[in-house]
Amino acid sequence: MSVLAIKDLNLSFGRKQVLFDISLPDLRSGDMVGLIGPNGAGKSTLLQALAGHLRYEGEVRVFGSSATQLSAARHREYMAFMPQSLIQKSSLLPYELLWSALRSTASISSQTDAEQRIDSLLETLGLSAVANQPLYTLSGGKRQLVGLALSLVRQPRLLLLDEPTSALDLHWRLIVLDYLKQEARQQRGAVILALHDLDLALSHCDRLVLMNQGRIVAAGVPREVLTQAHLARVYHVDANLVDTHSGDTLLHIKKALDT
Repeated sequence: MSVLAIKDLNLSFGRKQVLFDISLPDLRSGDMVGLIGPNGAGKSTLLQALAGHLRYEGEVRVFGSSATQLSAARHREYMAFMPQSLIQKSSLLPYELLWSALRSTASISSQTDAEQRIDSLLETLGLSAVANQPLYTLSGGKRQLVGLALSLVRQPRLLLLDEPTSALDLHWRLIVLDYLKQEARQQRGAVILALHDLDLALSHCDRLVLMNQGRIVAAGVPREVLTQAHLARVYHVDANLVDTHSGDTLLHIKKALDT
């Protein structure tokens, strides 16, 4: 079953159009799709539109239903959006935030079930030791993980994540992306995430969507998208994919090109 379908999505801020005719092949269960492109390409705007935070023209269907016709309760059940900005510093505790988020879902059968879900998620994301520490005491990386935990705790089937690993070190970036892929399969859903790290996009995403100036330049499996021509056109770099003797594919960046 299709998790998400997008057809002819256009979006304007006043008279300025910022997204142009965005259409994508249907996302299927288990898919992890990376939105890539330079700053200002439209990745964050597209995610906000899909999350229902911005009004758009066009058709978006979530599990076969029009996204604009979903009730608030169904919207919360189906999807979660994580913005690019870090969760704000405050005196709130991570555990309290997660508990509050679970109160709005019908998927919890008992308090024990809720506690087990929260404890498991905190452990997975390395937050157990800081679960009862105020947010203002946490590093930027820890606060980003708390924000991710808030998106995951209700177990939505469609995750819309705007640079969810930007404040993390390499170790936690890998753990988080592996976990997201696992969640997409277990929840029979999909993940769409904006990424600036092309190496991680190459290694972890099933499909990539390359955007520039509000338009889709290319979409498909990483090898089809990360071509030398696309990278030169969008990123202004001389780069190409290289196959190693071990069977891995790496991104080899040679130099910046004149713009």
